[in-house]
Amino acid sequence: MKFSKLFIVALIGLFFLLSFNLMQEAKPSKKNERIYSKVKPYIPYYLEKRLGGFSILSKEDKVKEKPPIDKVFSRLEQLEQGWGMTHLQIINNKLIIKDNNGKQIDSIQIKTLEEKKWINQYFNLDHHIKVQ
Repeated sequence: MKFSKLFIVALIGLFFLLSFNLMQEAKPSKKNERIYSKVKPYIPYYLEKRLGGFSILSKEDKVKEKPPIDKVFSRLEQLEQGWGMTHLQIINNKLIIKDNNGKQIDSIQIKTLEEKKWINQYFNLDHHIKVQ
């Protein structure tokens, strides 16, 4: 095999390797389906498709962010986690959802230790745990 053919094959291989790594980094983190699906309607952030990828919009203040395509899901998770730190609280085995004024608007029974761990990890609620 000639050097030029070998170089092209190596370049294509490098391209695929870098593309695969980029896709892995851009993937959203794994979520607890039961808890996330119940909390999601209260989270004010959502994705909107646009020609160049996705925009992140807020239902509350109509702010639109256009992060690079490889950062969309990580930025959406940052916004969701920031919201969760101020609007979610665990009391005993219930996840309390609060509005912007701090009033309880809903609660979700936490059924397993894995759900509780996921909530604490994803929304960083360790400092919100109260036992009453």
